[in-house]
Amino acid sequence: MSTTQILSQSFQRALSKAKDTFEEPKYRSLTSSYNINGYKRIYLVHIRKTGGTSLNNMFLALSGEDSSSLYKSLAEDPSHRLVSNGLVFVGWNKSHINNGNYFYAFSHSPLHQLRIPEDTFTVSCFRDPVKRVVSLYNMLMDYKINDIDHPCMKLEGPWLGNSFQDFLNRIPKEYFLNQLYMFSESCDINEAVSRAKELSFYFFTDSFNDGIDALNQKSKLNLQPIHIRKPSFRADISENDLAELRERLQDEYEFLSQLK
Repeated sequence: MSTTQILSQSFQRALSKAKDTFEEPKYRSLTSSYNINGYKRIYLVHIRKTGGTSLNNMFLALSGEDSSSLYKSLAEDPSHRLVSNGLVFVGWNKSHINNGNYFYAFSHSPLHQLRIPEDTFTVSCFRDPVKRVVSLYNMLMDYKINDIDHPCMKLEGPWLGNSFQDFLNRIPKEYFLNQLYMFSESCDINEAVSRAKELSFYFFTDSFNDGIDALNQKSKLNLQPIHIRKPSFRADISENDLAELRERLQDEYEFLSQLK
């Protein structure tokens, strides 16, 4: 990257930060009257490959606009914040998530890296650990094979190696045990269970639609199921590799067993 490009990016970040500071009173005013069955806002603890993107689209659709277009705009905006029909949405931006001026926000950041306001409806979705890791592998392979320039590939692409075993040997613990790590920095089962049970609501992908119905009942919202397209790549993984994977994921299975 050239010096000119670096300076341009620095300028853009500074401009975006200044714009955020200037516009904060507007967002504070917009969000001051929100009441979501007694809560001021909603935050999704978005665990990778557990249906979070579908949930994001469902919440964005509450604005009455096309959710896929809004998601694209949210991803492309430097501040990762937008307003649609009076509803403020935030994605990935820790600062905006912590200040609480939104209707709905989400990120892949673990809870121990955030300071979410107390009057926030917090939600998350969990998945069978083996299925989640295989799904992550399939997604990354799909990006690689189809030459999709997704931002995650810069960090995660090298994990793929030449086989599924290479992937298992290279993926960092916090990504491999991501469901645990989101609730405990040390991946401690007891700490993760305790913190996950503080969520306002959680459910599981194996009963996704029932979970959405229960979420609607608790939040008094009217979320409609949206299922995002799955990757076209499907790994052919041996029974031995799956058995080994399940064994290595025993801590997450214990974590989810206690939550259920």
